[in-house]
This record gives sequence, C-alpha cells and structure tokens, in this order.
Amino acid sequence: MEDGLRVRFWGTRGSMAAPFPDRMGYGGNTSCVSVEWDEGLAVFDGGTGIMALGRQIEDEIRKGVRDQGQRLHVFVGHLHLDHVMGIPLFPCLFRQGAAVELYGPGGKEHSFRQRLSAIIGHPYWPVSVEQVPARLAWHEAEDGERWQLPGQVTVRVMRSRHPDGCVLYRLEKGSRSVVYGLDCELEEETGLFWGRYREFARDCSVLIFDAPYEEENYGRFRGFGHGFWQQGIRMAEECGAECLCISHHDWGSSDSRLEITEKEACRYGAARGVKVLFARENAEVCTGSCKKGGYGGTGR
Repeated sequence: MEDGLRVRFWGTRGSMAAPFPDRMGYGGNTSCVSVEWDEGLAVFDGGTGIMALGRQIEDEIRKGVRDQGQRLHVFVGHLHLDHVMGIPLFPCLFRQGAAVELYGPGGKEHSFRQRLSAIIGHPYWPVSVEQVPARLAWHEAEDGERWQLPGQVTVRVMRSRHPDGCVLYRLEKGSRSVVYGLDCELEEETGLFWGRYREFARDCSVLIFDAPYEEENYGRFRGFGHGFWQQGIRMAEECGAECLCISHHDWGSSDSRLEITEKEACRYGAARGVKVLFARENAEVCTGSCKKGGYGGTGR
C-alpha cells in the first residue's frame, strides 16, 4: 500500500444492532471501522462489528498471512453501549501474547480504563478486561492529544458534541488521512464548533460522518448528538474532503430506504463537487497507492 490507507467498515448501524433481512445490504452491526496500512492496523470503535474483524485477524494469523506479534490499536469514541458492546468478545483479547492498545475518553472522576472496566466485567459480563489473556495498554483520549503509530502514522483527537462526552479521531499517514467523526452534532453552521470541526477535517482523504437523520426530520432529534447527511455534505465541501462516507445508519432504516436516500445524497453532493458514499458493512474505501479496489462490497 506504500502511503495508502485501506478503510473497511465492519459495523455501520447506530444505537442498536439490526439483524434483519431488509437491512443486510448496508449492514446490521454497530459501529466499527478498521484502517490498515503496510506497517499497522487501527480500529475505530468496538461495536458488534468488531467481532468479524477479530475473527478475520485471527484467521489470517493461523494461515500465516498476518504477524501474530502485530500490535492492535483500538480507538473508542465514547462509552455508549453500541460503540463498545463487541469488545467483551473481541477474539484478539483471548489470544495469549496478543498486544492491544486501548484509547478512549475518561471523565473528571474516572479514567477511560475505569469507565470501560465498569461495564465489561462482573456482574454485567463473566470475563473482565483484567482477566483476558492479551496484554492491554490504556491511553486517555483527551482533546488535543496525539500519538505516533508504526509507519509514521499520527492519530489526533478532538472533543465532539455528544451526550456523556465523546471524541473524534484523525489518522494521518503522509498526505493521506481519515477522520472518524462519529457521534457528533454540529448544530449551527456558522458557530465556533463548526469551524473547529472544519479545521480538524481539513483536506482529509476520507471523512466518516455521523448522519442517521435527514434535514427534514432533524428537528425532532436535536440534542441527541447526531447529524444529518445534508450537513455532512456541506461540511465535506467546506473542509475539502476527497470522499464523504455517511455512517451510523438509523436502526429502523431499511436497505430500500437507505438506497433512496443515498441516491438523493449523491445528487446533492455532485452539485457541490463532493463524492458521497453510504457506508456498507464489509465494504472498503482505499486511498493513495491502494486505490486498486476503490469502494465495494454489499454486506455479508
């Protein structure tokens, strides 16, 4: 891949998994996205989609096509259940010798480790994070924080606007970058937060945007901490994103409903020079020198 980044969607739903036949085209698992480059792998959020990712990683290790010593970096935006409910059974946690770095926001009274451990362990789950065989390392994801990952990759953090606190991530490798923008409510398009978000996402290769709503119905959900796709397109236009990926699909939206909305969004985006995609489970977006495959996949 050289300077390329391969983005893959493992979970695209928000709030709750949707394992129904009429929702499999776009996917039924909750949020999880992987970003891979030659020297490393980053995972954003640990919704139910992280199970399939972990299974593939372990299968590739058994087949000898992935280094079992590869350190995994898991970035959690916030602790709402739909974004962490897959972590307790993440297969990589149960391999002896595996190394997993966990990043996420803490709070005024408790660290990220304390907050996640409170919901993954007794009495809510039989195996706590302290009991898994993998070696875990913990990192506090605070506004303005940054880390260096293998292969000259940088990950930066920005505080989001979402109930109970949330952070956004930007992964950069050379001229290529991915902004993971779930869950976030931008609200006023002339406000200070809009401008800060725009600068955080400036000239990114891929902007993964939270938009379970449409502008017409957004008023009913104001304050829930989410956005609508028209706003995502306007943001992508302003920040100069090469590709906008709408994700965190509403639990109740069927494939047919999302297909209609995606076509409308593509027309709206084309008029503004914005490439728009609606995230589909198991699909990939490739940037830089890994552009061989483009965007493909229609779910499992």
